[in-house]
Amino acid sequence: MRIPIMTVAVAALFAVTCAAQSGTAAGSNTQAINAQNANNVCRVFFQTPKPGMDQAFEAARKKHNAFHRAQKDTWTWNTFAIQTGENTGTFVTSTCGHSWKDFDDWEAKMGKVDATDAGASIGPTVQGGRNGLYVYRADMSLAPTMANPPSPMTAVTIYVLHAGTAPDFIAAVKKINDALSKQADWPRTSGWLQLANGGEVPTFVLLQPRKNWADFAPLPKSVIDVTTETYGKEGSDQIQKTIRDATAHVLTEAATYREDLSYMPAK
Repeated sequence: MRIPIMTVAVAALFAVTCAAQSGTAAGSNTQAINAQNANNVCRVFFQTPKPGMDQAFEAARKKHNAFHRAQKDTWTWNTFAIQTGENTGTFVTSTCGHSWKDFDDWEAKMGKVDATDAGASIGPTVQGGRNGLYVYRADMSLAPTMANPPSPMTAVTIYVLHAGTAPDFIAAVKKINDALSKQADWPRTSGWLQLANGGEVPTFVLLQPRKNWADFAPLPKSVIDVTTETYGKEGSDQIQKTIRDATAHVLTEAATYREDLSYMPAK
């Protein structure tokens, strides 16, 4: 589906490139990171049904998915329902695994007809919506790619940073990952999205797959336990301080995957 909010390519590239630059070899590091994530762009739509219209929204989403099927759309569109936090009741529909150019190609083929169908079917059922473009940062993630289909639930943690702090934040996350990756029983399923365009930046989103609510229970070791074992208390404290100092605010959510409201192209 499509909402007529156009991206600003220069701003998007600026946001991703600036966040990638850290250390003395910033240029070469940025180039390598961009190459690693060249096909990791996602477009994510957030829609909140009007009061009392959840069922109408779900029916409209299914109808619009049938439109995608009739058009032989080759993209996957996964839908999630936010269960907790200030966005409870909002539905999130995303398509991932694309290059930036892919969006030009999709717009040329599907853009106008998709906007017309979405406006007619979903439009009357929602009270508001927004969308953004995100990059899945494989270089920051324990999972090399995003799972498709997604897990039944996802623990979502949104970090909105202070301006200019993204390089330090990224470096701290990578140090944590280095420590976690040495733990034989630590789940290698989490991943990071970086907002490239469509909201307040720098913003990073940690996605942690969960099977069910029981899977939200703490692990035997915490991240701080692992980093203390790996780097010592002083080193671990410095990593945590870097993240605290970089972060303006943090939001958490739980999202449930709605396979019945998702579209997957025929194989």
